[in-house]
Amino acid sequence: MTKKISWILLLVLLMTFASCGPFAAQTGDESGEAGGTVDPAVGDGTPYTDFIMVMKDIVSYGDRTAAAGLPAHAEYYYSFAGASVGAFRFAVENVLWLRGEGGKFADFVADSRYTGWDIIAEINYSSPYPSYFEGLICEVQGKREEAIELYAASSVMTAFPEEGLDFYYLKKMSIGSLYALRDELRSVEDSIYAGYTPVLSGRERDFAAFDPEYLLDLSAEAIKKDDYGGALVYAKDALKTGPFDPSIWQGAVLAAIYAEDFELAGEYLDEGLTVFPDDAGLCGLKKTFADASDAMTEAE
Repeated sequence: MTKKISWILLLVLLMTFASCGPFAAQTGDESGEAGGTVDPAVGDGTPYTDFIMVMKDIVSYGDRTAAAGLPAHAEYYYSFAGASVGAFRFAVENVLWLRGEGGKFADFVADSRYTGWDIIAEINYSSPYPSYFEGLICEVQGKREEAIELYAASSVMTAFPEEGLDFYYLKKMSIGSLYALRDELRSVEDSIYAGYTPVLSGRERDFAAFDPEYLLDLSAEAIKKDDYGGALVYAKDALKTGPFDPSIWQGAVLAAIYAEDFELAGEYLDEGLTVFPDDAGLCGLKKTFADASDAMTEAE
């Protein structure tokens, strides 16, 4: 698994995880988040107020990269925040329902944007939170083996904080605080999806898909099988999970070419070169594009 992370991702990870505990940097007054005073059940757990603050910051990175004309990078930030916040909100809804709130679960979560762990995870496979929070709900339900497997799956992801996560206090929070937290998380989701809509297939979750190099390998395998549409899907997911290595951009450009989506290939090439202007592979692809364009012009 690649550990090459650009300064952009590094900055986000430092802001997110490099304090004295996971999301542990306190920001002064803890009131005013998620409906007012922080629920005392949090204790020494991972503060949900800091989680919300960091996710809002990540959304702002999405806004900035979108404004800078870097749509694939913007999608990374929006989708990472979307998967993370959606997983937290869905966990809160599960806890509320398990504590007797609502009737049928499907009706209880009907007003939420995305439900179901596999669907939320597909928004961005690089987020460890869908696996973590699904594991937490399994633990709350006494499904120990399932919980351990899901915790293990989340813990190996690149974006999982070294200090670990502890949101088990959700089980002890007051009902009122849980509803306030759910509403705050929904509000963050509204800001994420104000200008972004994820493209989802609804396929079964692949727990190895947090690694963009793994996804790029699947794209290459699909090309060998002449499944060019599938190859492009995997390449798009690779960019969405980690647009911080030029090799991922090279693979995405090639997948788009094989799928005969030349406009998209050109867009990927332009954005990749904006971030990696001296990359030999991308520069070579640019020359190939230019030569092909010249040949077509001469043929006319």
